[in-house]
Amino acid sequence: MIAGGGLVGLSLALLLSGSGIRVRVVDRMPAELAPAGSDERHLALSEITCRTLESVGALQKLASAAEVIRGIHVSSAGDFGCARWLAADIGLPRFGLVAPAQRLLGALRTATSARSDIHWQASAYVDSVQTDSAGVTAVIVDAQQQRLSIDARLLVIADGTDSALRDGAGIQVDRYDYRAHAICCVVEAERDHAGIAYERFARSGPVAMLPQPGGRCGSIWIASSQDAVALSSLPTREYLAALQRAFGYRLGRLQQAGVRVSYPLRRVYADRLTAERQVLIGNAAQTMHPVGAQGFNLGLRDAAALAENLRASWRSQTDLGEPAALAAYAELRAPDRKITADLSHALALTSTQRSGAASWLRSAAIVLADRVSPLKEHLMLVGIGLRGTASAAARGLQ
Repeated sequence: MIAGGGLVGLSLALLLSGSGIRVRVVDRMPAELAPAGSDERHLALSEITCRTLESVGALQKLASAAEVIRGIHVSSAGDFGCARWLAADIGLPRFGLVAPAQRLLGALRTATSARSDIHWQASAYVDSVQTDSAGVTAVIVDAQQQRLSIDARLLVIADGTDSALRDGAGIQVDRYDYRAHAICCVVEAERDHAGIAYERFARSGPVAMLPQPGGRCGSIWIASSQDAVALSSLPTREYLAALQRAFGYRLGRLQQAGVRVSYPLRRVYADRLTAERQVLIGNAAQTMHPVGAQGFNLGLRDAAALAENLRASWRSQTDLGEPAALAAYAELRAPDRKITADLSHALALTSTQRSGAASWLRSAAIVLADRVSPLKEHLMLVGIGLRGTASAAARGLQ
């Protein structure tokens, strides 16, 4: 059973489809997606993420909503140097894709609905859990407030940052409030983005411009919570002017902006991934700052690794909730999640520091990442997931 039918939970269900394992997804969200404009997040999907989503039939359903990332440009306002990375430099057509989070969720839902071995229950939640050495019993509350008791071998907790099930399992988390918000909206610019994703470390906070179809960009402006309230309330023309000052003119003049949505930024990091017959994935395991754009990519790697673990247990006729197998999964994921989460946290803390030493170090790091060829190539391959162990789904073996 998977508690949580968001991006990571549905991805895991699809990765398990066809294995012989019966999968039930319990999701608080209703069957009908929220109207367009209610979620303005745009996700930078690494190449390995794209391959994984393609393997389960979800990427293809995004159709014209996704845009190719052909290059990455990183700079720091008022400092020297910038980094320019092109996928063509390492013999690849792209670093990945940018996709609207809401459209990706819709694609995953569509793919899920076509799988007869996935039971997806919307407008419902897991209210309580009891576990023992034989299995797990979950009480599900549906939209009519009816209670249903379901037995399973394993409960996968994928219900997000504020997971009550994680807390109920006795898993502790490290929390950090960045006291900042990400303001997300679609903008149109004077110049075509040419498939380049921009990251600009401005004095007011980092600004990302992610390429979208039709020459548009998905903008993400990270500002202090106090500034974010003021910025979100500005008329469109004044907001565009403020965004222009923060980002600069690499795309010419910013001409239009769509609906703005603001999200608080927090770090939540679980001290362990497993409890008796329970396992965490996605934001329930780790919620990260968006700088570096690794949150969903890391969560999908959780799902892919867990799917391989469960498929192997099923083939060997081993209990899916067997402690040794879950411990092996947690051990496998430990280096990736720690390195990625720690790097994201360090970038978040240093991205807004404006002291002379901090600015010099940031600029020096950007120049090294651009000029030292072995380092540059290594960072590019790490960023798209082609360093380390890729899942079977990403390798096209599933």
